Amino acid sequence: MVFKRAKARWFKKPKDDPNAKQSSSETKDEQDDNVNQLLGATIAAINVTKDLVPIDLAKGILGTVANILSIAQSVIKNKSDFLVIARKCKTIRKVLERATKNATEDDLRGSLGDALSELNISVNSINSDVVSRKEQGFWKRLFSVTIDCDQIAGWEKDLDRVLVLFNISGFRMQWQCCQYQYPKVGSHFGRWCMSLNAFRYRPKEPPSRPSMFYGRDDLVAELTNLVVNDKHIALIGPGGMGKSSLAKAILNEKLVQERFADRRYFVTYDGLDPSTITFDAFMTRFVGVLGIELAGADPVDQISSFLRVSSALVVLDNAETFEEASVSLAISKIPPAIAEIADIPGVILILTSRSRRNAPDVQWITKDVLPLDMSSAQAVFFQIYHHASRSGAEEDIKDLLKELDFHPLSISLLANAAQQNGWSLATLLKRWNNKHSGVLNQGVGKLQSFSFTMRLSLGSPSVQTLREDGRRALAVIAFLPQGLNEDLASDLLPSLLQVDTICNVLCRQSLVYRQDGFIRMLVPIRHFVRDSLPPLDATCLREIRAFYYHTVRQCSDAQDQHAGIFISDHLNIEHMVAFDLARIPDGTQETCNICCWFFCA
Repeated sequence: MVFKRAKARWFKKPKDDPNAKQSSSETKDEQDDNVNQLLGATIAAINVTKDLVPIDLAKGILGTVANILSIAQSVIKNKSDFLVIARKCKTIRKVLERATKNATEDDLRGSLGDALSELNISVNSINSDVVSRKEQGFWKRLFSVTIDCDQIAGWEKDLDRVLVLFNISGFRMQWQCCQYQYPKVGSHFGRWCMSLNAFRYRPKEPPSRPSMFYGRDDLVAELTNLVVNDKHIALIGPGGMGKSSLAKAILNEKLVQERFADRRYFVTYDGLDPSTITFDAFMTRFVGVLGIELAGADPVDQISSFLRVSSALVVLDNAETFEEASVSLAISKIPPAIAEIADIPGVILILTSRSRRNAPDVQWITKDVLPLDMSSAQAVFFQIYHHASRSGAEEDIKDLLKELDFHPLSISLLANAAQQNGWSLATLLKRWNNKHSGVLNQGVGKLQSFSFTMRLSLGSPSVQTLREDGRRALAVIAFLPQGLNEDLASDLLPSLLQVDTICNVLCRQSLVYRQDGFIRMLVPIRHFVRDSLPPLDATCLREIRAFYYHTVRQCSDAQDQHAGIFISDHLNIEHMVAFDLARIPDGTQETCNICCWFFCA
């Protein structure tokens, strides 16, 4: 590769050549055309191979690889830099075609299954990064995006690491033949292979207690008591609420350490795509943290045998990834596997999830992880922000923290933005009032960007099945300051025929929540919906206006149905009137009449 680049420089035209710029442009266009042709040919070859390989996991890997290349072909600007990944994908196709030839599901018990599982994780990780980069371009209205060369080099290195495993797999097959024909030589070769296993498979240390962790002491004590008394826990809440941090804190409590010692495991399913995750990928993450190697046909039985040795605490982090799995085999096999593991005496499970679709047949104690209190929110903010003392600025920041609904991730992102940019509190307040959710995007990844964590929730298969109606419902809930009155939902929005079902799905995904008869959303989520999703459409707006205006006109002194709605939804009605006064000149007379009635009633 180095030699080729050097050779290219020898034929470079001098800078003073008047045709150099034009030739360079033509050369770049030719390069892009060549790369596009290579990508197209590779995708076609991969799709053919996908139909031929006999192993489902290999089919899924090839499908993911084809998706990566399709995105590269359509939206990636620096295609020539991506060429190295395209070539690796060609290698993957050849390796899988060779490695799975005449293979059966029984062959997945040993090293071939391990190599396929590792490759599946690697290509899923690359796919997630590429899809994320594409979505960032979409939100910024860009037709093409550039991927950092260092990131591409990292992908290349990881694929090289995984592809080596297929050579080891081949060596092990040779060892089995060698051991049969030449027992003495075969035994030496076998010990070498086992040393590879000992090097690769080691249990992972549980994560430390988070340093940035406030306001959860009572909850940690309550949950710790449940854990040491053999209760399975499901921690539920929207992204950025601190579910993972809470689970890590529990893992490091003294009572938990005394009860479970070094058998405390934190299995994260972050970075996997719910639409493509397989049972094998689920199991690979699990056994990788336990530090064991699968060697039989039934992975659940092997995991169970390992866990039965003594008490164990297992955290399944970002469980919405597999709870929302849309691959039929994953849907049918993962929940029973979790239930079987949960039934092992002495084994305790903690789930962290945005979804409420937790595995059935497990007696979960569900805990909604709530926002912080004011004092804890201030502690988080001033732990990060140092351009003003807490004692002198506590009062100044209170209203802003309330506007964030005391959402931990939003507070952290806002404090980091102010600290890194050297903003005064006055400047920070001005930035928030002008940009709202735009201030909460300071980088890439769910810990640095609120938009990123929101896109993860909106991208879940359950939400995607709602299509346009799901986005319309979110826009309505974000528009109404009280949220959507659940009893009146179908009357307010007759065009949303399945509005109750839609709200149920959004609640299960922690995008909205139920409170006092209304469907509400956290303020940071409301600002994201207003700033990043299509605005409230004219049909829904017309329906809401018609219903509320009719209610005001029909309201009488008697406490009838209309008066009850007038009382319960007064903030929504007021907001609708204010919206019309500001934006709809043609409806001014009717709106003024409603306004007079509303404020004189």
